[in-house]
Amino acid sequence: MKRLRTDLENVREAAAASPKVSLSALGNVMFELQGIEARVRHAEQGYSGFSAAIRIEEQELDRLYEYDYAMIDGLGRAVADVQPLQAAVGANDKAAFDAAVLRIRGDLRAFDEAWADRIEAITGTEVQK
Repeated sequence: MKRLRTDLENVREAAAASPKVSLSALGNVMFELQGIEARVRHAEQGYSGFSAAIRIEEQELDRLYEYDYAMIDGLGRAVADVQPLQAAVGANDKAAFDAAVLRIRGDLRAFDEAWADRIEAITGTEVQK
């Protein structure tokens, strides 16, 4: 996440010199990323085997791994989508810039939804579908 934030900050600096691209959309994405970072950073950690209030069985653990994969996949796609964003800034292409920002926003949303689903599954507040 830190790498993604740094990459987006670098793109924002370069985009500031471009008269065609709007920094507000990129700023919103960066704000969303900061919120995700805060939720992850301040999430409960650790596990105590003596009297855990939350017990994870093997089948549930497999589902948690699926959430983990979805989170990593979303974050990986967001990192990969920075390159087209940088290219759009370099080409001064507003349409490509806006499309790249939307892709990154969707990637972050996928991460955030997987994170929320994982937390719900762990705490037992998940709604059965």
